[in-house]
Parts: sequence; structure tokens; C-alpha cells
Amino acid sequence: DEQSSASELTKFLCLQRWVEGCRHVVSLDDFELPRKMDDSAGDDDDEDDAILSSRTPKMKHLHSEKADASAPPPPAYKDDALSDGQHEQRLIIARHLAEKIDLSLIPASDLSSTITESNLISTHDLYQAYRLQALNAERSKSRVFVEGAGLEEVNGTYIQGGVHEGTPMYNKEGVWRGREEVFRIFLCTFSNGNRSWSLSIVPKGKAPGKTTDIDFYECPVSYGKGGGLGSPLFGGAADNIIPNKGWKLVNYGQSPVPKFSLVGGCLED
Repeated sequence: DEQSSASELTKFLCLQRWVEGCRHVVSLDDFELPRKMDDSAGDDDDEDDAILSSRTPKMKHLHSEKADASAPPPPAYKDDALSDGQHEQRLIIARHLAEKIDLSLIPASDLSSTITESNLISTHDLYQAYRLQALNAERSKSRVFVEGAGLEEVNGTYIQGGVHEGTPMYNKEGVWRGREEVFRIFLCTFSNGNRSWSLSIVPKGKAPGKTTDIDFYECPVSYGKGGGLGSPLFGGAADNIIPNKGWKLVNYGQSPVPKFSLVGGCLED
């Protein structure tokens, strides 16, 4: 139902529960399947009547009770008592309905477990869902453009990746003194309690903010509070804004200090 406010995962779980044996009855006669699945389906069936009839108790049971009051009641329904034929019918209907669910909106952890194990989704559709999620994640990443630094190696585009001290980091692959390295912009708390943004190389296998870092430039977070490189991903917190001024040389940095801007629009000082 396109008008449903339920999440895509909730819709899928309801569909899965129905296949496993809930009491709501829908038969192939009541459901209009695509022609490739049921060539015998008629063209003159009214869709509204089909939906209504699928939700309305069959009247022949009521008539039979009036006609023969001594007839034994029907056996109680049991969720686990679906016949093989009933279960197969439900699988056909459920797999068709599952195609209408936007799998890319379901968390990857559920795709790899609940959705995969249900056998209601084809491998191809699962692959497409993972692919779309990966593309959307890539598009949503922030990018920071660094330019004008005296040390040419640090200039370029940094892509959001990883988190340090609860704040996104930005990374750029490059070469430093003949070795392939990853240049990184991240927020760091020093032993005296001061917090600064750093543009450094973090050695492979090491955590950021250690004495093993190769530091080039840094800037206290206080400069970010007066205006800096903001992003909706940061939620507007002052400490999470990369400053666009106040940077200084440290250790291996070279003058002049770099300028920072969002890709697609530079910020004014």
C-alpha cells in the first residue's frame, strides 16, 4: 500500500508473518497476479471488489450454519497448520508484493539477515538494494577542498570517512617523501585538555591524535565558533565545524597555511 506510513522493514515483516501463517486469508482467486505468473487471471475482475472480497468472510459458511445447526463447527485455525498448497500460494503472492518494497530503505544489517533468510527476495534484487545503498552513502559524504598550502602534498579533496572523538574525519590519499600515505583532517584533544583540528598523516594501524602522527597544520576549535566549514551532517555543533581561518604551522608544515572550503562552494573569511 503506497499510502501506508509504515517503514519498508515493517511492511516486509508483516508480509513474512502472513506467509508463515497468520489468519488473514487471501487466495490466488482473490489476488490479481501479473500475467506471467497467472495466465488464467481474467481481465474483467474489478480491483476494488477483489480487495473487498479478500477482507470479507465467505458467506457460504454462514449459510451452511443456518441450514444445519447440528453440523460440527469447523476446526480451530492453527498458525502452523497451513497445507503445502496454501503455503505455496502465499509464497507466490508474497514474492510479487515484495517487489513493491523499496529494499534500499531497509538497513543493511536486516538485508543480510532477515530479508536474505526469508527466501522472498531474489539474489538480483538484494544486490541492487546493496548497490543503491552504497551509491547513496557515497553521495552523502561531505568533501573538503584544501588549497594554497605551502606544502603541496596536502592540497586536494578530502572525503569524509571514519569518526574520531565523535566527529567525522576527512581523508585524502597521497605521497609523502616517496611513500603512499593517507592525509587526514580530524579533531584532537591534547593532554592539557585543549582541542584542535589537525591536518596530519596518521601511520597505518595507529589511532589519530598520537605522538606518532606526522603533523602539518592545526587550528584550535575556538576559531570554528566564529564561522567555519559547516555541514548538515554535523548538526551545527560549534566544535564540529572545521575553521576556515586560524590555522598555523606545526612540525612539517610549510608557509603559507592552507585554505579550506566545501566542494561546490567556498566559504568567505
